[in-house]
Amino acid sequence: MKADFQEVMNRLRKLQGAIDFSSAPMNEREELAGDVADIMDALFEAMKKLPEQ
Repeated sequence: MKADFQEVMNRLRKLQGAIDFSSAPMNEREELAGDVADIMDALFEAMKKLPEQ
């Protein structure tokens, strides 16, 4: 399961990069980047609660 979470984290990192270099207005990029960061934080916290395998 941790491998699945790690794959999602990798995809979110790519999304973060795409947001950073998009041509959207700065306020939209900041909002989207904040949303992605919040999702990544929540996912990381969930990963820490998983038992080691």
